Amino acid sequence: MRRELILALAVSSLAPALGCGGSLKVTKLAASAQRPANIAVYLSVLDKTGQPVGGLNPENFRVFEDGKLISEAKAKRALLDPGIVGVHFSLLLVDLSGPIVDSEYLPDLAASVGSFIDKVGAAQEIAVSAFDGSEEVAPFLGFGATSDTSKVVDGVRKFRPRNRTTNLNGAVFQGLAALKEEMDKSSADDKKGSLVIFTDRGDLSHSVNAAVLEQALKDSPVDIYVIGVGEKVNRTELATIGRSGIFISDDPKAFKKGFDQVITKLSSASDGRYIFSYCSPKRKGDHELKLEIAIPSDSGRLTHRFNASGFKTGCSPKKKPNFSGVPPADES
Repeated sequence: MRRELILALAVSSLAPALGCGGSLKVTKLAASAQRPANIAVYLSVLDKTGQPVGGLNPENFRVFEDGKLISEAKAKRALLDPGIVGVHFSLLLVDLSGPIVDSEYLPDLAASVGSFIDKVGAAQEIAVSAFDGSEEVAPFLGFGATSDTSKVVDGVRKFRPRNRTTNLNGAVFQGLAALKEEMDKSSADDKKGSLVIFTDRGDLSHSVNAAVLEQALKDSPVDIYVIGVGEKVNRTELATIGRSGIFISDDPKAFKKGFDQVITKLSSASDGRYIFSYCSPKRKGDHELKLEIAIPSDSGRLTHRFNASGFKTGCSPKKKPNFSGVPPADES
């Protein structure tokens, strides 16, 4: 009893706005109810500015069934790894046909590629390829391969262009196709893709015309980010491609800032998603779950109806949920 009271006081101190609405955007992505008595909700949490809210713990979640607060003593709970149901593929394309290849900044560019591998690859499936004026991109790291950052960094530093006529459109076209292939192969319930392009010029080879690329961009669901630096970048062209974010600078060494921004963006994309699992005390019938999430300055909630027919003892909140066949739901 004393422990329950302490927990209740701790949670209430996190949520001064709880019960008054709150501005956290809590979206139910999927949910499941499984025997013996497992309820799991896959959800995203965004703040009022639309940024993911990371670092939540089970103590930030409160469970209500049919309007009554359910204590942890009556309903064991856990946060599970979102990676068991979701996957994020990120492909980095590096233009190694232009002036930067012959400049003093190439080692720093290679280091930025290494940072991308280490930081984004910590939570996502990543691949890295270089492009120049050749028809095909040159792969450095493939999806699913064991990442050897030093090997990729060394490869970028030593790469020499096969053709100096930049095939930007062709590389983007191939990148979109590669991401589609990986996403189609994946059996994950939640799939996301991101394409990141670094260039210090623009398309010069015209191997894929602008209209074909435009249609490919429209048909693809992936996020696309562009980092363009140097006096020869085609701002209009790159703005058309980088629909999710674009960093452009005349300074040829400003790419580090651009990489840092994209790395932060992609890394945070893995934040804010949670699988909250608990053991329901219900044993039959239909019920309404209200899940409230509280942080020190804000709160939010979602609702979900479930059926407890056949529920019994023996539940562990760490059981892997089965979200198969459950379509993503709108925010409740």
